[in-house]
Amino acid sequence: MRDLLIENCSLVIWIIVAIEAILGVSLAAAYKKDRRPIIICMILVDFGLLVDALLINLGGFFDGGLPEPVSRLRFILHGMLIPLLFPICGYSLKLKRKVMSVIWALTAVVMVLGLAEGMSITLELIQIGDVVRHNSADSSPAWAETIRSFLSFGTVIPLIIVGIAVWIKQKTPTLFLSGFLMFIFAALGPATGNLDLLFVITMIGEVLMILFFMLYVRSIAKWEK
Repeated sequence: MRDLLIENCSLVIWIIVAIEAILGVSLAAAYKKDRRPIIICMILVDFGLLVDALLINLGGFFDGGLPEPVSRLRFILHGMLIPLLFPICGYSLKLKRKVMSVIWALTAVVMVLGLAEGMSITLELIQIGDVVRHNSADSSPAWAETIRSFLSFGTVIPLIIVGIAVWIKQKTPTLFLSGFLMFIFAALGPATGNLDLLFVITMIGEVLMILFFMLYVRSIAKWEK
C-alpha cells in the first residue's frame, strides 16, 4: 500500500484537488441558498486546503520545486484559515452574539499567530515519488512548530467535542465525523511510521472533513423544520 501511494502520490493529490474544488462549489451553492456565516467559514477553510494541495503538486513541474516565497503561501494560508474551525464550532452550537464575539476575537489572535508561524518557519525542499514540495525544517523555531502542532490538532479537537454535542441535540453525527476523521488521518501517518507520507494522508482527512461538513450543512435545514 505504501509503495502504491508513493508511485501514485501526484495522481492522488490531483484527485484531492478536484474533490476539494467540487466541494467548494457545492458549499458556495449552499451559501447562495442559505447565507449562514458558518458556511462562509468552511468555504475559506476549503479554499486554503485547495491551494495547499495545488501548490504541492505544481512543485513537481519545476526544477527545484516552486520558489520558496510561493511555497510559503501554503503555510501562511493554513495558519490563517484553519483557525476558522473555532467560529464554526460556535455557530454549530448556536451561541449568542456576545459569546461569538469573544470566539472571533480569540480566532483573530490565533490567526495572527498562524501568520507569524507561516512567515517564520524554515523551509526545506523534499521529494517523495514525483511530488517535490517545501516542508518545515527541523531548524524552524520551536515556538513556530508549537503553533503549527496546535493548528493541526488544537483546532480539530474542539470540532470533535462540539460534534458530539450536535449529534446528541440534532441527531446527526456528520459534524462529529468531520472532526473525528480529520483527527484520525492526521494521526495515521505517525501511528503507522509513515511520516514522509503524512502530508498526503492528512489531505485525505481534510477532504473527509469538508465532505461531512457539507452533509452537516444539508442536515441543518432539515433539523430546523
